[in-house]
Order: sequence, then structure tokens, then C-alpha cells
Amino acid sequence: MNDVSSLPLFLFSPLAIIGASLLLSQMLGVLLQRRGVPRLYGAVAAGLILGMSGFGLVDAPLLTYFQELMNAAAALVLFEAGRKMDLTWLWRSRAQGGSLVLGCVLRGACTVALLVPFGLAWGEAAFIASILIAINPVVFTSMVSDHNATGVATYAAANAVGLSHLVALVALSVSLSWLRSHGITDEPPFVDQLVLQGGKLLLGAAIALLCYGVYKLAARLSRAEASARPGILLATLMLDLGLCSVTSSSALLSLLLMGLLLRNAEKRENVFQAQLKTVQDIGYALLFMASAALVELEQVLQWQILLMALLLFSMRIAATRLALVPGYAWSAHKKHAIALSACSLVSFSTLVVDSSIPNAAYLSGTATSLMGALLALNVLVAPALTWAGLHFAGETHEGSER
Repeated sequence: MNDVSSLPLFLFSPLAIIGASLLLSQMLGVLLQRRGVPRLYGAVAAGLILGMSGFGLVDAPLLTYFQELMNAAAALVLFEAGRKMDLTWLWRSRAQGGSLVLGCVLRGACTVALLVPFGLAWGEAAFIASILIAINPVVFTSMVSDHNATGVATYAAANAVGLSHLVALVALSVSLSWLRSHGITDEPPFVDQLVLQGGKLLLGAAIALLCYGVYKLAARLSRAEASARPGILLATLMLDLGLCSVTSSSALLSLLLMGLLLRNAEKRENVFQAQLKTVQDIGYALLFMASAALVELEQVLQWQILLMALLLFSMRIAATRLALVPGYAWSAHKKHAIALSACSLVSFSTLVVDSSIPNAAYLSGTATSLMGALLALNVLVAPALTWAGLHFAGETHEGSER
């Protein structure tokens, strides 16, 4: 953290800083929401004020100190993303489900096609493209929760969020294996790296199956009612996250699968979801405040990097919209709305919950600056565009009332 010797003594407590940041984000969020601004911008404002672009109280070392807390918040977000995936619908809808998969492929392919002429190596471009396949679950789920969005476009975009993470994890395993095997350090060959990364995915899936069984057994032995099961679920998610951490397996995949497995386990979903909503809302604010705190606005002022980031951001929306063309069940209006509401992206820092993914210190300076600019754009623009997409579809609470 920066030199803050003139500040009150209590602010030197890392926990106090996190608490004050979260408090500020909640207060600003409520005030902004009353004026029609998405509540998530309260976390953005708090992060920018107290983070790297502001007073410097919340920075990377401080957030690393609370990594387990961030991981716990991410566990809830990833679980919710998995719980919204409907594999039966994705399979039976055929054209609609296929268009969502095609969107993942196009976002990755177009990113590589733009980054290689920009001067990045093929392996580095593929690695970044793998990350940019995924749609940010914090932004989308927070917007849906705040505005009670329901409908065709919301349902499709919710499926796209979980599906994009599954595709991104597979692509990331391949690109990461290639990068590490062709790096400057003495790493095992590509095939060995690929087997290693694949093993971590399989182990993460096995842990999800184990923890799902533990959850079902605990609920059955205790004869817990639906209203009491969220506590058992939270404990099981922490168990899942901990097992993934000590085994260096894929926590991202494991937590997504936990949500997917739980989708049909709870018949009284309204009671179940109501118990978790408050905790999830706090998790959204904490994670997005942390993302905003890491934004360095100086990177946005580099016009070449900014133009490339804007091009990539716009390309992802266009690629998603193009992929929706085969989805004959959606009107053109709904397709526009889905593409907008799925505009948000994840950064490497979002994937830090997964201990199976090493740090990205081997990325070039250009790639690091570009990811920083994309993070800034995502924090500043994505919540508004996601809300606009849901509103454009007429599926927010306000749209329903009309």
C-alpha cells in the first residue's frame, strides 16, 4: 500500500480497510440506485477512490492478504453461474444452444485475429483470447438480481455465462500448456503440460461430484428443510474450494459443476435462493470493488492501447450478435439484447480463485497493458451496457411494470 502515515491508526488494519471499502461501496450503491444508476457502480466508485487510481489504500498486496475471502465470494458467484445453466434446454433447443457455443468460438477466434496483427505472439494471443471467451458472472448476475430481470433474453444470457466459462476453461488449458511449454524457462513439453492441465480439470470435476454427494448426505441425515439448506450448501462450497486449493485442481470447473448439479436438487427454489441472495450481493460488491481498485486509469490514457481495447470490447459484442443469427426462436430485438447483456468480460485477476492456473507474469508488457485497459473498460462500461441489454429486452422489473 502507499504511504498513508497521515491517516488514522485504525486504517492500518487490513480488515478495517476492506470493511470501510465495502461499506462505502454499499452506501454509494444505494444512493446511485435511487437515481436510476446500477448499484454495482457503487463498488466501482469505492474501488476507484480507495484503489490504485485513488488513495492507494486497496492494492494488490492487500487483496492478496484477503485472497481466501475473495475466493469464498468467487465461489458463490461461480456456483450461481453453474446453477443457471440448463443442459436439457441447451441440448433440446439445438439452434439456440448451438448459437451460444458458436458465440464462444467466435469471441476467441476474433480476439486472436485482432491481437496477432497488433504485435502479440500466437501463443500469447491465444491465451488472452481464452480468457476473453468468458462472460463476467459478477456483472451479469448482479444486474439481473438488482433489477429482477426474467425472460427469454435473460434466460439465454444466463446460460451463455456458464457455458462460456466451461469453453474458456478448456481453451485456457490448451493455450496455457502451449505458453508454458514454449516459454523461456525449462518447462515440460506441450503434451505433458496438456495432460497436467487436463488432470486438474478432471480432479476438479471429481471433487464437485464428491462435495455434491456430501451435501445430499448431510441434508438427508439432518432432514433439513429447504430454508435450512443454504447453510449446509455454503459449508459444502467452502469444502469444495478448500479441496481444490490443496490439490491444485480446477476450482472454477468444480464450483460451476456444483451449481449445475444443484440445479435440480432443490424443488423449493424460491426459499432456497432468498436465503443466499444477501450473501451473494455482498460477494458481488466485494469482487467488483476489488477489480475497480486494481484499475490504473493511466493505462487508459495510452491511446494505442485504448483503441485496441475498445476494438476488442466492441468485437466481442459483434461476435456474440453474429453467432445468434441461427437462433430462430429469438427475434432480432431479443438477439440485440442478449449480445449487449453478455458484453462483460473477465480478466486474469478474476480467475485467481483457481489455484490450478499459475500467475501471468510471463505475459509481455504490451499484453499486460492491454489487459489492464480492458479491465478498466469492463469496470466503467460493462455494468451500464449489461443493464441496457436487459432493459432493451423489456425484461427488467421496470420493463415488466410497463
